[in-house]
Amino acid sequence: MQLVILCGFALLLFVGIVEFYANQTLDVGQQAYKLCMIFLFISQFWVPRHAVEAWHIDRNGANGALLTLSPLASWKILAGKLSAVVLWTMWGIWLTLPLFALSSYTGGFAVSPLARCGAVLLVSSIFFALIGIGFALRNPPLQAKSISYGLVLLLTFLPLIPIPLFDAIPVLDVVSPLCVVLSILSGNPTHLWLWNIGLFCALSVLIFPVLVRFCHI
Repeated sequence: MQLVILCGFALLLFVGIVEFYANQTLDVGQQAYKLCMIFLFISQFWVPRHAVEAWHIDRNGANGALLTLSPLASWKILAGKLSAVVLWTMWGIWLTLPLFALSSYTGGFAVSPLARCGAVLLVSSIFFALIGIGFALRNPPLQAKSISYGLVLLLTFLPLIPIPLFDAIPVLDVVSPLCVVLSILSGNPTHLWLWNIGLFCALSVLIFPVLVRFCHI
């Protein structure tokens, strides 16, 4: 899967640069890397699915019996599952770092906004993984995937719906990682990324002990 992400990213970067140059678009590098960063964000939608499957495979397989007999505490088992899901997701993103290193040479973004986008992707991966594991603890796989995907899609795309009521509630932009990434790439000085990271970190810290109580392999 990581190789597919890397190949797709490289192809998108090449096609984007050629297309933007052909259309004589201003700031070709920034436009191309903005498109690629949005493409990388799509990988976040695999996190809940992977979290649900990882939990149910272990619980219904031989690993579940071994973990039941092991002296490991519930929080260690949950932390291990969370780490595996997040590392699996971030590894595909880290493989694209050599391509992002070309950003400054193609008139793209500096290191600072790219690093902020990476931090947002990391924290959102942790939060989305907790959502997937949380619903997997109490629901069968298909139902857990449906609920977790519904919640993740709601958080991500709700602020983008052009409804005046949503525009009047700026906190919705904070809970949407996509809005935060777009604000970073557009140079918005509102520091939404700090609020997003702080909110998701606080929610993750609050959710984790609750999941530990229901963590039974």
